[in-house]
Amino acid sequence: MSIVLFKVKEKFSFQQALSGKTVRLIADSCQHLKILRLQDVTEIDDDDIFHVINKLGKQLTTLAFDGEHVTDVVYLYLKNCAR
Repeated sequence: MSIVLFKVKEKFSFQQALSGKTVRLIADSCQHLKILRLQDVTEIDDDDIFHVINKLGKQLTTLAFDGEHVTDVVYLYLKNCAR
């Protein structure tokens, strides 16, 4: 597994093979994240994005993800983010 991690203050950017379990762990462990980029991470589904929004939605200013394995319901759920 190859992971590229970029951190500047409250920003993490991940690329390549991350699992939904790892994405959930990040959301649970990094309560001050404001920017989360999961682009090109194809191993996430609706429930993983819901979990991120429930945990971090109030402070996230940016949530970027690859929509390949998510449904339209996720896009409707984005209204639960503060910004």
